[in-house]
Amino acid sequence: MKMANPLRTLTSAKQSLFRSTIMLITAISLTGCLSLSTKTEPEPVAEVPPPPALPKPALLISHMTPETPKARGDVGAYIDFINGTDLTVKYVMFKTTAYDHNGRIVPSKRSGDPNTWLRVAGPFAPGQASGSRHWEQLWQNHNLRCFEIEGVELIYLDGMVEFYDADRIAILPGSDSDNSCS
Repeated sequence: MKMANPLRTLTSAKQSLFRSTIMLITAISLTGCLSLSTKTEPEPVAEVPPPPALPKPALLISHMTPETPKARGDVGAYIDFINGTDLTVKYVMFKTTAYDHNGRIVPSKRSGDPNTWLRVAGPFAPGQASGSRHWEQLWQNHNLRCFEIEGVELIYLDGMVEFYDADRIAILPGSDSDNSCS
């Protein structure tokens, strides 16, 4: 026997209400507003950790400049610095490289090496300034323009020795205004 269609047996007002309800349920389902499944928690958002803190500078340079070349072309240097470590420093050894006006390396007058080492005896307590330190006859070149500090070796009071590259040396603003290699 053939089953009767439920929509045909309803009155027209009921049919209209039934169709409207079906269409509303379908529309809500399609837009995602109606979910028959259980509600899930949103996935946690991965947090990016902050970048690691930069290590504090071993030395802070408050002034660095080459001397004006003397008659024979002899040139010295001045450096003022502050001990940025937490330990007392017995000796400081600056590894420097000097350049002429054409950007060529000026070798050390004594050794002929491209780097010149400048030594200072302390002691320098943490945070202590060196005062103006002067080295004579480091380079011999009438056209010497500037020098850079490539690194520094610190010998601490307890005998420990550390070498720090230039990225651990802070050049304070204006301290190298008379010594620009760039």
